Amino acid sequence: MKELAIIGMGPRGLYALECLLIALSKDDKEIGITLFDITKSPGTSTVWSLLQPESNWINITERALSGIEGRPQITYGGCTIEAFPSYHEWCNFSQTITEADTFPPRRKVGDYLYQRYKSIEEALQVLTSFKFYQSTITALNLKNDSIEIISKDNQWTCDDVLLTIGHQPTESSEQLKTWQSHGASNTSISLFNTAYPIDQLKEIKNQQAINIGIRGFGLAMIDVMRYLTITDFGNFKVINPETFETIYYKVKEQHLKLVPFSLDGLPLVPKPLNARIDHWYQPTSEELEWFKSEIENGAQHTTKTDSIDFLTHAIARIASRVFKDLKTKAVSNVLNKDELHKVILNWLEDENYTHDLIQDQTISTYKLIKDYIEMALGTIPVSLDFCIGQVWRHCQPTLYKAFSHAKVDDAIIEQVIALDERSKRYSYGPPIESMQQVLALVDADVLTLDFVNDPDIGLTDEGWNFTNANKESITCSTMINSVLDAPKLLEVTSPLIKNLLQNDLIQPIHSKLGIETTADGYVITPDDKIDVPIAVLGRLAKGSVIGVDAILECFGPRIEDWAKAYVERLKVN
Repeated sequence: MKELAIIGMGPRGLYALECLLIALSKDDKEIGITLFDITKSPGTSTVWSLLQPESNWINITERALSGIEGRPQITYGGCTIEAFPSYHEWCNFSQTITEADTFPPRRKVGDYLYQRYKSIEEALQVLTSFKFYQSTITALNLKNDSIEIISKDNQWTCDDVLLTIGHQPTESSEQLKTWQSHGASNTSISLFNTAYPIDQLKEIKNQQAINIGIRGFGLAMIDVMRYLTITDFGNFKVINPETFETIYYKVKEQHLKLVPFSLDGLPLVPKPLNARIDHWYQPTSEELEWFKSEIENGAQHTTKTDSIDFLTHAIARIASRVFKDLKTKAVSNVLNKDELHKVILNWLEDENYTHDLIQDQTISTYKLIKDYIEMALGTIPVSLDFCIGQVWRHCQPTLYKAFSHAKVDDAIIEQVIALDERSKRYSYGPPIESMQQVLALVDADVLTLDFVNDPDIGLTDEGWNFTNANKESITCSTMINSVLDAPKLLEVTSPLIKNLLQNDLIQPIHSKLGIETTADGYVITPDDKIDVPIAVLGRLAKGSVIGVDAILECFGPRIEDWAKAYVERLKVN
């Protein structure tokens, strides 16, 4: 019997297991399946952990989770795995187009994923060929025709490995290394190298007086902010359910100051309020089909391209049509479609490009957040950049599918990923309520935006001293790094990935990107090495594939392609 190991049982590992079982059942084949994960709750990974607080919300609308479809009944190894409902069926989701979108706690989605996994485990537990180990794998070694899987305390042997591990730690930046040394030599100050798991911050929560710096101004910062302010001292209250306008009320005196900052100081842009407003930005099915064709023509054919015009021109064409159709809902303009197309291209090519139709980024951060909230509510005319960002979000699934495993130079792949990452300020934006909470904390003098734009940071015995462009300063005794590392393979520090690199079992598609893989997920080894039976799906394959961080991509066709390819390889071998 062939033995397969799946290392990493988050949502992507869960779906890979399901697709594998379906493919095996169709061919009436049985193999040994061994699963490894660091958590006690397979299916969830740390992102959807059941142990995280309610204050960690998902940042994709619950409406959009229609993409997590149900699982059919599977007969495998003489066992029947019952069908499992879609996410919407599971939670009895129902919403009208005018009701505000919901963004539940991440652990609610985690509960669904865990139950979905357990339904498989309970059905297959009678099979000695199906095993799960809560274990951290540190190395893989090729030995004859097998792969040795090694943990700190044990080792196993298998024929094939599927890696579906998510976010991995990377080499600290020079700034963080300096801060780590500073924190280590001064016991009166604290540095948290990562924001997660967020309950590690319990020791600084509920302190009567503390200034806390937060490196990063993105989604993780919002999780940190909410966790540290829903306390014995105060909480949020929505005072207008139609706009989510919020106040922060204190039940007793506290001198807490949160000081977020980033390189550009630009805030996240909230998603539209509901399905009705979101539909304003929806490309037509014909446009999405045309967009898919344009991306494939630019990325999948062997004609050499030295630019990403195939992407920017396609987005500009759709976004210009959408913006024109907004009419009075958009910032007033007299541009024709060609002129609008050119403005969009200029903005996509240069994030510092300015125009009357593009939101002025030089106004106060508070006013900027307020303006974007009102655009998301549909109560003020929409700026062109807001429109492009929402159109991009609707185009993303098509882009991710059409561009993955592109036959273009590595530099082009890097440019496409960079532009998609830049778009995420809009396309991966948080709920309106999250940004209303930011404003509420500013109003309550708990969070300051005065240092958000790349402050000077000096190290003192008291901690970190921030100075802004107006020469104002504040000192924080605690610093939290909420910036998530990009998946740069050569900078990953986890023992397993370092082991694979040292043994030449994997190689990066680009020095700044992830593992190079084939279309069915198998790693591409250096030219002078034999092919190895290791497949990689997910974040560490970034570059070979894009869009790896989205939950819906964990239930996508790439995983299905791997499962079919694995079973085909079984027939050959």
